[in-house]
Amino acid sequence: MQRHFDEELVQLKDKLFKMGLLVEEAIRRSIESLVKRDSKLAEEIIEQDQKINILEIEIDEFSHELIALRQPTAVDLRFITMVLKINGNLERIGDQAVNIAEKAISLNREVPLKSYLSIPKMAEIAIAMVKESLDAFIARDAKKAKEICERDDELDTLNDQTYNSLQEAMKKHEIEIPQAVSLIMVAHNLERIGDLGTNIAEDVIYLAKGIDIRHHITERRGD
Repeated sequence: MQRHFDEELVQLKDKLFKMGLLVEEAIRRSIESLVKRDSKLAEEIIEQDQKINILEIEIDEFSHELIALRQPTAVDLRFITMVLKINGNLERIGDQAVNIAEKAISLNREVPLKSYLSIPKMAEIAIAMVKESLDAFIARDAKKAKEICERDDELDTLNDQTYNSLQEAMKKHEIEIPQAVSLIMVAHNLERIGDLGTNIAEDVIYLAKGIDIRHHITERRGD
């Protein structure tokens, strides 16, 4: 019975890893559709989001089935609970990639831009945070997860720089307002992906050490 349950946990982990790969690819391709002005690619990303949504439901159903039928305790229950939370965060990351693809379609109708500022760099960091947070989850590596949380500050800084640069460009009439607003939203989507990647990393720390670091909760408790 235990061996069968262990095999089911491996299946659950594999499903989550597949979800992560789909999401990482969606982010990467959404930025590619923007930089290469490829609206057809952007449309494909929007259509393929359904695959992510279906897999999210499969993972949810499988997780709840394991809880109901196997009645896991302690570490196994914590693992399945974390899978449910990470699964939701990954689906939301997929939604952010769709938002970027939609903005790419809009921007591709306009005059080509000379620069996308820090957006490609932001995408690189965001994708790495998602990938590394899942790697940390598989390895239950709290140290690596903590490093991912610290990278979120770098993404926030780039988002602020992008916003300020676009504001200045609008004032100087170097860019059309609709284009600037779309790019600001793309940067915000990437910053949000970083936040969701951080959420996953925080869940890894809880899984590995049983410590909840959300909102600096330990400090608030005086621990």
